[in-house]
Amino acid sequence: MDEKYLRTLVSTCSRRSALLKGTGLLLAGLGGSRGAVAQSSEPLKIKGQVKVDGKRAESSQQVKVGQEVAVSPGGSAAFAVGNDAFIVKGQDRGARLQIEGKAGAVDQLRLVSGGLVATFGKGPERKIVTTSASIGIRGTGCYVESQMHRSYICYCYGRFAFTSRDDHAVQEDFEASYHDAGRFMLRWPRPRIIAAGGLGHDDDDLILAESLVGRKPPFIKA
Repeated sequence: MDEKYLRTLVSTCSRRSALLKGTGLLLAGLGGSRGAVAQSSEPLKIKGQVKVDGKRAESSQQVKVGQEVAVSPGGSAAFAVGNDAFIVKGQDRGARLQIEGKAGAVDQLRLVSGGLVATFGKGPERKIVTTSASIGIRGTGCYVESQMHRSYICYCYGRFAFTSRDDHAVQEDFEASYHDAGRFMLRWPRPRIIAAGGLGHDDDDLILAESLVGRKPPFIKA
């Protein structure tokens, strides 16, 4: 892990110890429900204005494959689809996420704008597509941002293939255990990957997302 990235994570994730204690009961209560969760969607947890397929969402609503989630600036929407869980973050300009798949299972996510915390259960490789990158993922937790001229990823844990949509020769394969690196995928003046610090997320987000499907992030040791 490079020193710049480590320093950023120290400040971003300083609440980790408190979170490990404070979420113990929640995670224990959800631990036995993984099989049931894997067959259905977890209702939305909403902050700010959230729309599903263009209609205002309710907190009791479930998000399904084939739908689009839009979040207002500063807002967020946390939910699970099958055995995968997500937090869409509106950031400064709002967010749009399109969920693709079949038989109720996610195959691909299109992050049109904004930020996304994504955690995935075991299974075949899935993909996240942004404005400038295609990200192949397997058993992964990550944070992604999609902007007009660049994309960002934090390799939180799991295996990744980070590839430019403009030039497939620009690619990085990475295996992470705990926020090991951040990267930008730039489009101009030429496609390229550059190192970046920690942005837009912390351990709290990953713990919340994993808890929606009865899991704990691998950095939490039982």
